[in-house]
Amino acid sequence: MKKTSATLAVLVLAVAGCGADSGDRPETSAPAKVRSWQLEHVDKTVRGEMTTVTAASEDDIWAAGWESDNGDMSDPRGQFLMRYEGGGWQRRKPPAELDGNIFHPRLDSSGPDNVWIFGSGADFAVGVARWDGDRWQRVPRPPGSGTVSETKVFAPDDVWVLLGERQAQHWDGRRWTTHALPAAANALDGTAGDDLWAVGFRTSGPGVDGAGGELSQPAAMHWDGTSWTSTPTPSYRFPEPVPPEPGASLDGVEVVSPKEAWAFGSHTFNHGEVEEEPPIEHILLRWDGSRWHERKVARGDDCLSRNIVTHGEDGGLLFGVRRYRSPEGRCTKLSWPHLPAEGEVTAKGRQQLWLDPVVPVPGTRKFIGVGKVYVMQSGNPLTMPTIATYEPPRSP
Repeated sequence: MKKTSATLAVLVLAVAGCGADSGDRPETSAPAKVRSWQLEHVDKTVRGEMTTVTAASEDDIWAAGWESDNGDMSDPRGQFLMRYEGGGWQRRKPPAELDGNIFHPRLDSSGPDNVWIFGSGADFAVGVARWDGDRWQRVPRPPGSGTVSETKVFAPDDVWVLLGERQAQHWDGRRWTTHALPAAANALDGTAGDDLWAVGFRTSGPGVDGAGGELSQPAAMHWDGTSWTSTPTPSYRFPEPVPPEPGASLDGVEVVSPKEAWAFGSHTFNHGEVEEEPPIEHILLRWDGSRWHERKVARGDDCLSRNIVTHGEDGGLLFGVRRYRSPEGRCTKLSWPHLPAEGEVTAKGRQQLWLDPVVPVPGTRKFIGVGKVYVMQSGNPLTMPTIATYEPPRSP
């Protein structure tokens, strides 16, 4: 899942009310009625944020976050879990089975009896634990150290993680196996154990160096259950005069089905070295089951100019967290909830809702996102851990 990847959305709201904006499927700009994001949980008693979430089922959702009096997320006493079970959110401590490696947590799951949490420690060690429906179980650490950047959990004996750019680690229920990737990977997603994609960049091959001096090009790699193989993707080149140190990369991927996947990234360069700089090029690719196609911004479809956050079970896509694209290809703008002025929010305080990451809720059309409400005000800026949901209306 992604995601990494540019799922941060910011909207400045006056405390008096809501503010304004900060595939090969049919394209349409026809209006559609879309519900607002709904605030499910805002903790006004602490300062911090939620950083990861996984929906094991409609009635079993896990999230993790941190709080601190001084805004220091490295305080181990401020790390916590939240679990939604049976209609309400309950706060919990990080599992002891992580052996203290509780920072930069990442949650993923394939069901209520298979929830995984990955964390890192001050010495860059990795901790792993699995919830089996009744209790947390310690899982051996994958090879390497640092922060687990991407995960994909298919089953208790089929788990993939990215730990480093050129390696993917696989858990088969007994041990971790290291798989060398054909190129550097930034993101991971798939539909099954024999249909997994990793995307990132390559530093050799067509389009690298030579004319234009590109340092990197997008890379997409597929796991078919047996091996990782590279698949061709478009190459990019800036027109003359070429800016310094140009390069292209894919930063996220969303796999809807074996015949539909989306990858996004950017074609950029080293800024600040020349007076006239070209614009950064947004990259959006779609897999049709046989090859990757470049998708340009379509007339009347504002979604395609944004990065994809996640996809729903019906194939609907969130582009950023302000645009929803229905399975039929209709792009609509989402509204935000009212953030009321109360507690320590002053009359002149301006509030922002930040959501990152966002994931689909199994068995529903809902999405759930975690992050923070950030209040900009003189002398007492606030950050409050926040959980929000969005449910698109059904197509007429």
